[in-house]
Formats: sequence, structure tokens, C-alpha cells
Amino acid sequence: MRTKPRKWIEAELEQLDPHVDYERIVALGTSYYVSDFLMDYIYALTFPNFIAPARGAEAVLRAGTGKIYTAPNKRMDDTGRHMLIWWENGPSHPATQRSVESLNRLHEHWAKQYPGNFSHNEDYVYTLCYEAAFMHRMRLRIGLPGFPEKVQMASVEFWSRMAKLFRNAGTGEPLHGFPADFAGIMAYMDDYEARDWGDNSHGGAVMERMLTPFAERHFPRLLHPVARAMVLGMYPDHIFRTYGIARPGPITRWFAQSFMKVGLTMSERYLPDPEVTLAEKHRQARAAKAQTHVRHADRPRAIREAEDVAATS
Repeated sequence: MRTKPRKWIEAELEQLDPHVDYERIVALGTSYYVSDFLMDYIYALTFPNFIAPARGAEAVLRAGTGKIYTAPNKRMDDTGRHMLIWWENGPSHPATQRSVESLNRLHEHWAKQYPGNFSHNEDYVYTLCYEAAFMHRMRLRIGLPGFPEKVQMASVEFWSRMAKLFRNAGTGEPLHGFPADFAGIMAYMDDYEARDWGDNSHGGAVMERMLTPFAERHFPRLLHPVARAMVLGMYPDHIFRTYGIARPGPITRWFAQSFMKVGLTMSERYLPDPEVTLAEKHRQARAAKAQTHVRHADRPRAIREAEDVAATS
């Protein structure tokens, strides 16, 4: 039973001030619309951008011992969990601050193993800029309008405050140089991506560690090529240049971009707006599972054993 109008998100957005309500604006534009599938898709699309310099790829892949190899699904889920916390709560919330601090400590641990790799301020700032403008750029690429001005301003407010929670793991210093406006964010990304980062010999490995887990989780084996096309067709040119991999043909790019355009158009214009965030759906599912476990554990042993046999037969 719905408790909100079918299309309530845009109506609420219109009432908000981007300089005051920036956390709510970002939550409305992210936390409600995403699904588990879309979170994994976004992970596959975005992560290669963050490790274009070989120093980043080396520290993540760790010569085949990194979690991206040993537990790729958990690596994907861990990233999604952090993002859901940030989007839902915003930089002022203790849950977000604890999440970021856990990443700070993790980066500091690996900075000791890879001296110098985590010391570049521009890598951190680029990643935060990318998070602020990823969906804006994607919308423009597939032929949809970008963020309205209010959302652009809210993104700057939100992510400039997120930047203050991070620290340079190599030097211990606060981050500096986060752009003051949305145009500056776009320019920062353009400049970073246009640089010649030299040979990144990890390119093929990076691609496989993005494409394979996404395909295996959401598609039967026969459709794995479709999953790969959905990801490869959405990568910007600098990814192919940096990693030295072949750019897909126009049909693949058209397919991937059309898939995303249809999906966003359906959710924004025609389907009813979700009433709870994806993070809340996860909490509800965990609570229901725990309650089922409690009810099951309270039943007499003989009945439980009989039910277990029936469930597996």
C-alpha cells in the first residue's frame, strides 16, 4: 500500500534549497532510484576510472592477491555499501563519517605496503569529483538532460564536505583543491582524464575484474557477452586509451547507451517513484531474514529437521 504519490521525488526536490538541503537532494537523486543490479553496473562502469594511473591499479590488484581477485563479489558489495551509506545519510551523519574513516585507515594500511602510491592529492580529488558528476555526464552521453542547476549546486555542497572527511593516506594531510563550483568539477575531471599516465600494464586485468563479476552475478553464461557489451559500450574514450584496449564498435555503444537511456526514462517518467531507499530495503530484508531464523529456531527440533529435509528435497 503506497503512502506517497506515484511521482513524489521531483515534487519534493522543487521545495528544497541546494545550499541548505543538499544532503536530502543528493539522497533523493540516488538512494531511491538505484537497485542492486544498478549498483553493480555503476561499480563496473566507474572503478576503472579511479585507477587509470598505474600506481592505483598496482595497489588494488596487488599482483593477483587483492580482494578484487580473491573475493570480487565482496569487493563489489563493499564499495556499494559505502556509497549507499553516503548517499542516504550525507557527510554530516556519524554513519558516513565512520564509513569514510574506515576507508582512511584501510588506505593508510596499504600506503605502507605501496609507498608513494597513495600520496597524490589529485587522485583523491578526481575520485570525489567523479562521484559528484558521474550521473550528470552519463545522462549527457546518452542524450538525456544533465543535472538541473539546483542538483549541480547541491552536489558541490555535498561532495566538498565529503572531501573534508578524507585524508591523504600517504602524507596524512587533509585533501585540498576540491573545485568551488560544478563547472570546476567538470574541468577538473577533463584535465585529469586528458593526461598521459603512461603505460598501465594492468589494463586487461582491471577490465576482467570489473566485467566478470558483474556478468556472473546478473546474467546466465550465454548472455555474458551482452553484459560485457553493456559495460564496454559505456566507457569514455580515455579508458580505452589508458588501458590500451580496443574501443567497441558503434553497435555495441548504441546498445549500451540505449539500454541506459530507456532504463532511466522509464524510472523517471513512467514507473512510480520508490518510497524507501535501497539501503532501507536491505535493512528490511535482513530484519525479515532474522525474524524467520528466530521463528525457525524456536520450533521443536524434530519439526525443524523435517522442514529442512523438505526444503532440500
